[in-house]
Amino acid sequence: MKSADFTGAAATGVACLLAAVLGLAGVAWSAITLPTFWRQLPLEQFANRIVRGETFPLDQLEEKLELYRGIGHLIPCGAAAAHDASIVDLAIARGRVDASSAIDADLERSRRSLLNALSCLPSDSYLWFSLFQVESLRTGLRQEYIRYLDMSYQVGPNEGWLAIPRNRAAFAIFPALPEALQSKVLDEFCLLLRTELYAEAIEIFLGAAQPYQSQLVSRMDTVPVKNRQLFAVQLARKGIDPHIPGTSVVVR
Repeated sequence: MKSADFTGAAATGVACLLAAVLGLAGVAWSAITLPTFWRQLPLEQFANRIVRGETFPLDQLEEKLELYRGIGHLIPCGAAAAHDASIVDLAIARGRVDASSAIDADLERSRRSLLNALSCLPSDSYLWFSLFQVESLRTGLRQEYIRYLDMSYQVGPNEGWLAIPRNRAAFAIFPALPEALQSKVLDEFCLLLRTELYAEAIEIFLGAAQPYQSQLVSRMDTVPVKNRQLFAVQLARKGIDPHIPGTSVVVR
C-alpha cells in the first residue's frame, strides 16, 4: 500500500466512517446470559431498543449510563453489560454530533467503554469494528487503527448482520487496506449476494465500492449463478450492466 493511497483514503473515508458510526445502533447484538440483577436494570432495556433503531433524549441515556457506572464495578468482567454501555455511549455521541465541544469527550468515553468490553469479550467482531470507527473519528484515520478493522474480520468473517456497515466503511478506505484485508472485504461483498441482500449490495456497489467494481465482478464466481443473475437484473433496472459472468440481462 502506497503512502499516497493511505492519505487519499484517510481524506475521503472519515466522512463515511461518521455516517457508519451514526448507524451502529441499528446493528443486532446476540443475547448473552446475564446475572438476574443486571437484567432488571434499565440500561439493557435501553440498549435493546436502541439497536432496534429507537432514539431517546440525551438526559435519559445519560441517566441510565450513570446508573450502570454506579454498579458496573460489581460485575466481574461483565462483557454483555459493558457492551450495553457501549451502545448507549455511541447513542449519546450520535445525539451530540453537532455539538463540537462535547463530541470529543463522548467519543473518548465510547472508546473507553469499547476497550472495557473487549477486555472481556475479545472475540466480538462488532466491538472491534466500533473501536476502529471511534478511534478514526477521534484522531483521524491512522494506519494502526486498521488492525482493529482487521480484527473484526478475523473474529467474525461471516457476520451477515454486521457485513453491511462494515463493508461500506471498508470500501470507503479500500486503497489504504493491506492486500489480505482487501481480499476479505471483496469476499464479504459476495456474502451479501449469497445471503440475498441485493438492495444493500447495490447501494454499496454503486456507492463506496464504485471504483472497485471490476474487482468485485471478477470475484463473483464464488457466488451462485442464481444470486448473480438476480443481482444483475436489479442493476439492469437501474440502467447498468456490469457484465457479470454467467448472467444475461437487458438494460432498458
